[in-house]
Amino acid sequence: MTNCKEEQDLELEALQSIFEEGKEFFKTSDTEFKLKLVPDPTGEQENHVGLTLHVTYTPDYPEAAPEWDFEDIKGLSDEKEKALRGQVEETVSSSLGMAMVYSMAECCQEYLKENNVKALSMHEEMMQRMQGQGDKADEDEDEDDDDDDGPEEEEWKGLADKQLCLPSERITPEQFVEWKAKFDEEMIASGVLKREDNRKVSGKQLFLAASVVKDEGGTETAAAGEKETMLVYDAKLFGEEDIDDLDDLSAGED
Repeated sequence: MTNCKEEQDLELEALQSIFEEGKEFFKTSDTEFKLKLVPDPTGEQENHVGLTLHVTYTPDYPEAAPEWDFEDIKGLSDEKEKALRGQVEETVSSSLGMAMVYSMAECCQEYLKENNVKALSMHEEMMQRMQGQGDKADEDEDEDDDDDDGPEEEEWKGLADKQLCLPSERITPEQFVEWKAKFDEEMIASGVLKREDNRKVSGKQLFLAASVVKDEGGTETAAAGEKETMLVYDAKLFGEEDIDDLDDLSAGED
């Protein structure tokens, strides 16, 4: 049969040698003590979290679990505290029959190291959540753009980056004109193009040809009207303001 009192005394002695008394280890009685735990006891790193493990031996400890609780919790949210309690309870359950306080303290210290982050204010937490939502929205938009874009087309860089043929292989303007003439003749012969024998008639010529005729007496009359009407040519209508154009018109009438 295990001597519970002897096991308890041996564990207390071991804990006093591991944890600095008055700074980390605080003994209340032979069966009650506290361990102040932080992520880095050396102080080389800033400890944003911490807690005190309060332990009380039961008469049949370590055959049965001790009474324990957390005090002076710093920097841990309710969710994290609940998660840590669950881990300590698992350690206790798996360590029944042997001294377990050091294992409990080690479990707490490892958890504190993993969660040694500065606690955020309510404003900082709100801004962090908003930023996270914004980042997620940007990621979703980028994914949609990637789906819509399809295969990326090669960017056109213009003739500046295009390799040209050698100067000796390039045609001259004269050679192009000669080739164009032969090409047009071939297109006309095949019926693709029509030969334009007559030059285009100007607006002035159409006006004079369609609107003005001469009667037997040499007087100008309107071709379509029954009454004789003198037609006056307005050079401004055709963009001609030079007086020479009027002389040309008079010469044509004689």
